[in-house]
Amino acid sequence: MGLSFADMLSAITGRVEGAIAAIIVGIDGIPIERVATGEDHELDIEIIATEFTTLLRRAMHTATDTELGQLQEMVLGTERAQFLLRPITPEYFLMIALAPGGNTGRARFELRKAQLALENEFSI
Repeated sequence: MGLSFADMLSAITGRVEGAIAAIIVGIDGIPIERVATGEDHELDIEIIATEFTTLLRRAMHTATDTELGQLQEMVLGTERAQFLLRPITPEYFLMIALAPGGNTGRARFELRKAQLALENEFSI
């Protein structure tokens, strides 16, 4: 039996230096599972992920409409955190939040691995 979604997200945050939280969210903004490390307890990852779904949907449409292909990754940087988003399927995505100075390269690698592992779970 494979890891639960919570276990998978915990493993990701455990392997990424500076990880604050990781979440699986539907493109409708409904969170499926989330894990927070406690490094930034004021950061509400569910609300942030829900708000980012609008940007993600627009980016996905833009990539397709301009014939760039499917969106593979989106990175957003703010003063308090950096956010990496990766679609699992067109309906679900993974997001990790990193503290300033967090290991972005490792986060990208871990999200890609998790995406590959989760594609079958979320395919219809």
